[in-house]
Amino acid sequence: MRYLVLGAGALGGYFGGKLLKGGADVTFLVRPARAAQLKRDGLVVNTQDGEIRTRVKTVQQGQLDGTYDVVLLCCKAYDLMDAISAIAPVMDEQSVILPFLNGIRHIDVLTERFGPQRVLGGLTVINAALMPDGTIQQSELRINITAIGELDGRISSRCTAIKMALEAGGIPVQVSDDIVAGMWMKFFGFTCNATIACLSRSRAGAIASSGAGESFVSAVLEECTRAATAEGYPPPPDTAGIIRGIFSQPNSTFGPSLLIDMEGGRPTEGEHTIGDMMGRATRRGVNVPLLSAALCNLQAYEINRSNPR
Repeated sequence: MRYLVLGAGALGGYFGGKLLKGGADVTFLVRPARAAQLKRDGLVVNTQDGEIRTRVKTVQQGQLDGTYDVVLLCCKAYDLMDAISAIAPVMDEQSVILPFLNGIRHIDVLTERFGPQRVLGGLTVINAALMPDGTIQQSELRINITAIGELDGRISSRCTAIKMALEAGGIPVQVSDDIVAGMWMKFFGFTCNATIACLSRSRAGAIASSGAGESFVSAVLEECTRAATAEGYPPPPDTAGIIRGIFSQPNSTFGPSLLIDMEGGRPTEGEHTIGDMMGRATRRGVNVPLLSAALCNLQAYEINRSNPR
C-alpha cells in the first residue's frame, strides 16, 4: 500500500517513521520549511524504545504525484480545512483517509466531503512533541494505545492491512468494531486533560503537588462525564482512574499537547475539543462552568497571542 502522511510534525513524523521502519512506502506532504529541514537532517524520532533516523520522501502541495491508498491525517484540528484541500487531488475511489486528529467533529466534515466509504475512524494516545530542532520526542508517559476501524463497525481487509503495516514498525494496533465509541473515550480524556492543564497552566507534577489538585481534577472529571453521557457516550468506568493517576504523580513532567502549544505560544485546538464538548453540553442543557472557563481562557490566550504588547 502507498501511504501519504499529511504533516511531519509530532504525530505525523512518529507514525510515518514507524511505517518506514516496517518497510512501508511512505511520502510526507509538508510545507516548504519542513521539507528543507527533512532534506537536510532526515527524519529523527526519539521513541521510548530507541531512535529512528531515516531519509524520507516529501512532496508539497501542488507537487503530488498520482493517488495514494491510505492518507494519514495527522494535522492539528484547526488545519482540517486546509488539509482537505491538500489531499483532495490524491484521492480516488479506492483511497481511504485515516485521521488521527483530536476531537470528534472532523469525522462529520470528512465524510461529508469524501463520503463515509473513504473515511476510517482512528484514535491514538501516543504522546509526542516536535522539538525546536525538528526532531520528534515521544514522552515518558507509557499509554501507547492506537485503534482504527470502519465507521460502520465491520472488520475490513484494508483495516487489517494498515494494522499489519503499523505493527511491522512497532505500533500495536487494535482494529475496533466500534471505533466511534473509542474516539469518544479519547475525546473525553483529551478534554479532561486539556481543561485541567489549561486552567492551571501547569504540568501534571505541579498539579499533583498542589493542595487543591485532587479536588480540581475530580470536578473536571465529573463535569466532562455529564457532558459525554448526555451525548450517549458515557466514559468507561476505568477512564477516570487513569486520568486521576496521570495527575497524582508529583515528579511527572507530562503535559497534554494543548498545554505544550500554549507554552510555545502557538495556536491551540481548544475550540475543536473543549469548545466542541462545551457546545454539545450546552445544547443538551448540561451546565459546564469549568469547560466554559477553560474556553474563555483559551480565547483570551489567542487574543493576547495575536496582539502582543
